[in-house]
Amino acid sequence: MNRFIRMTSDIIHAGVVFGVSESLDETRGVSEAYAKPERTEKAFECAQKYNFGKYNSLSVTTPDKKINHIMNQWLKKQIDCCIVGKKGVRDNLQIAVALLNYRQDKAKDEILECLRHQFQDGHAVLTWYPYDDTRYSDQPFWIIWAVCELIKEMGDYTILQKKIEWQDGGAAAVVEHLKAAADCLIRDKGRNGLSRIYFADWNDALNITTDPEAESVMLSHQFCLAFRELKLLMEKIGETDYAEFLKKEYDTMRKTINEKAWDGEWYMRALSKKENIGSRTSEGSKIYLNAQTWAVLGDVVDEEKLPKLLTAVDSMEHDFGFPLNMPPYEKYSPNVGRMSGMLPGLFENGGVYCHATGFKILMDCKLGRATKAISTLKKIMPDSEKNPSTQSGAEPYVFTNCYSTHPKYYGKSYWSWTTGTSAWCMNGLYEGIMGVKRRYDGLEISPCFPAEWNRAEMTRHFRNADYHIIIENPQHIESGKPIVSVDGVQIEGNRLPDFADGSRHEVKVVLR
Repeated sequence: MNRFIRMTSDIIHAGVVFGVSESLDETRGVSEAYAKPERTEKAFECAQKYNFGKYNSLSVTTPDKKINHIMNQWLKKQIDCCIVGKKGVRDNLQIAVALLNYRQDKAKDEILECLRHQFQDGHAVLTWYPYDDTRYSDQPFWIIWAVCELIKEMGDYTILQKKIEWQDGGAAAVVEHLKAAADCLIRDKGRNGLSRIYFADWNDALNITTDPEAESVMLSHQFCLAFRELKLLMEKIGETDYAEFLKKEYDTMRKTINEKAWDGEWYMRALSKKENIGSRTSEGSKIYLNAQTWAVLGDVVDEEKLPKLLTAVDSMEHDFGFPLNMPPYEKYSPNVGRMSGMLPGLFENGGVYCHATGFKILMDCKLGRATKAISTLKKIMPDSEKNPSTQSGAEPYVFTNCYSTHPKYYGKSYWSWTTGTSAWCMNGLYEGIMGVKRRYDGLEISPCFPAEWNRAEMTRHFRNADYHIIIENPQHIESGKPIVSVDGVQIEGNRLPDFADGSRHEVKVVLR
């Protein structure tokens, strides 16, 4: 800590500089440097300029002042905190895709770093610091998804030819990393043809210890999303035969899920020889949120099943979000693993898992359920109406990973700051509700706008151009059709020109 006092004219300026150093020598050097008020003020100005430049490329103004405050002032800081605090393939890829909205170069570095921790057989470590290569099943999905999003954002297909090291030696082009991930997902199928869960998938605490061949329905949904996305990318680079192969794999998996995992009113969460998890006939918990939301995100559910699925999801709604599973497990089951040993209503055992609720926001937006999407976002925002910070214990400006539904710890927050909730709520607002989506051919505008909102606007940097986007909803239509004008000229469709000209462009969207 260093104190300084500076007098200019009749005004005395006093300040305190705090910092962390690794040695006493470093402390002395920094202290001497900042003992000069001019040096401290210059450094402060540089810090202001740096942070303004880092964050001002993405902003939003909606009729909701709280959304504006959290999204413009705090959310980006939280996401930055996450990317520093986490060193895991699954975690960092999700955070990096959110970073693509405002720190594209940083996001690119993070995504390519994650590829360095992928094995030649396509799977990847859980974390590289500390090193943990416990076999989780979902890493290949996140690799495919994140790289596809990176190429959409940057528009730079040469990234696919960049050589990246493998965790177990050697190196290969990024496109080969993608194909290895796809091969891994194809290879890792269980007895029913769905994706094997291994130790766990996204849910670290769902450990089916009684069946090494147990299958994850959530990951099978993600398999479909990954192969759908990778197919589009392969078509873009001219690999049409491989794209057709991916389409057949997608069709097969989608058919298998609907035959094996549909439980009559919702999708089961996992299939096991001992018992199926998340079924009406399961012991303990009967329904899991993620098996429903990802069925929509992965384009798995058909028109006949969708109304039943949505009824099931809506029945899970809680005052401050959506529980991961219902009802909570009351006793430990080796067929379910660690989550069933937690107190009912805590963490993965029936707690409101905000990270998973973030998936649900994107599901609502994909289906045009704008009012549901906004309501869901506001439920898990900091200091919410039904769960204020005085009850949750969380800071009133930071997203948290989960809230307890256990009566003794009702509403209490667990694990704030370094949570993927932040990334998915950013995606939910900008890509879902505001509808500004990256595509290979440019930005697409397809808002999922609530009827109660009359107007909103945002700024977005994309491929060396800045877009100022105003969305108007004069007829108060929920998820209306966008009529788009760019720089005063109406365009065909809703795909913005990819200017890449270093200029600012005015976009007006009127919903009809």
